[in-house]
Amino acid sequence: MIRMISRNAIPSLVIVIMFCFNTASTAQNKRFLFSGKVLDRVTYQPVSGVNLTVAGSRRGCSTNQSGAFSMTVYTRPVFINVSHIGYESQKIWLDSATNTITLLLNPVRQELQEVEIKAINKPLPFFKDNKYSVLDYEVDSNLVYLLIYRFRLNKSELLCKSLEGDTISRSGIIPFKPSGLFLDCLHNLHVLTEDSSYQVVRKKDSIFLCYPSDIKLFRTFLSDCVTSTDSMLFFRKESPDQLSVEFYQVNRNSKEKQLLAAMGDEAKLKMLRENPEEYQYLIMREPPKNGMTEDGDILIGNVAAWQWLKKIVYKANTSSLHRIDDVLGVFNTTKYTLDLYTMNGLFFSKLKMPVKDITEGRWTTEIYIDNIDHKAYTSFLTKGGNFTLYQINLNTGDLKRELSAEQGFPQKIRVHRHFLFYLYDIPGEGDNKYLFRQKL
Repeated sequence: MIRMISRNAIPSLVIVIMFCFNTASTAQNKRFLFSGKVLDRVTYQPVSGVNLTVAGSRRGCSTNQSGAFSMTVYTRPVFINVSHIGYESQKIWLDSATNTITLLLNPVRQELQEVEIKAINKPLPFFKDNKYSVLDYEVDSNLVYLLIYRFRLNKSELLCKSLEGDTISRSGIIPFKPSGLFLDCLHNLHVLTEDSSYQVVRKKDSIFLCYPSDIKLFRTFLSDCVTSTDSMLFFRKESPDQLSVEFYQVNRNSKEKQLLAAMGDEAKLKMLRENPEEYQYLIMREPPKNGMTEDGDILIGNVAAWQWLKKIVYKANTSSLHRIDDVLGVFNTTKYTLDLYTMNGLFFSKLKMPVKDITEGRWTTEIYIDNIDHKAYTSFLTKGGNFTLYQINLNTGDLKRELSAEQGFPQKIRVHRHFLFYLYDIPGEGDNKYLFRQKL
């Protein structure tokens, strides 16, 4: 049946059609200029003839003799593929915060292609003792430090072992109850107690605990420092509500402080602006104490609200900064991005990690750096405790599955020299925690 359109309806129809055309025209006219320079990462010389293309399209450009480029993009965020013969290809993430950039390309290293045959590597106990349990450990510079104890910390000892498991040095019985180990940004190891810290000094086959310091003073100066160079210290500072994180660098000679990057959970911050009364709960580090009404009734609503807001609604921003060889990596865990900087603070790449494409559990947001192999890793954990390790490609942000830990809910993960280290409580063996090692 054919329905006639009345004359009164024609103007309205024309307005709708004009609106659609205007909207499409506006979208087409929206364009963004993306420009910058491409340099060789080793020599810092300009690289000409580098191809930059918008992923999924033919739009792109090439660098000129001075390494400069300029191109127009019609949508953001979007991936930009960067390629040149003789250099490792990159896939950078172009978002609304990036208009200009200096890209650093890694020359391709000529290596013999080997046939990789991966065997299933089982986790092996690195330290297992029927009398002693591992309270804490750290791996640094091809050495493994273990804080072991027996009889509820009444007898504690610090061991230093090689990666092969041989004991190099030991402290003897520690005359106090330790609570853990802390490796600071200068790679000094400390033994912590509830009220003090002691720096670890190793001489030949002996370990000494020196320079005692008040724990509050110690945390004030060192807990925020995340990495360092000979000339710079790098710090991580949280906002009181733990939704924003700033990373800044301090010159060790001039003491000059400079902001490196700032990461905020924009969705959560907007929600907080709409509900300002919830801020008081977010700045509390401990749950509020229960109160009582005039009638003698116990108030438990505040504690429940604190737990709900802190643990569920407004989870803390866990963005982190790590040194990876001669590069600084800022991992934004709210946007799944990785910003790369030179040690001088020059921003040269932004990568997008396809976290949402991984189906092996939830993302832990933890980042592990192998300081020997100069690689970065992250992990996923299922509700049943199955732990899976992924390597992060520092040219593209892509995630490559490495292995799954055989034990569920492994504790304190470290990756060092192509080995995965973790603590694990053996079921049915009481208070006896072992340190395991598994080859990647």
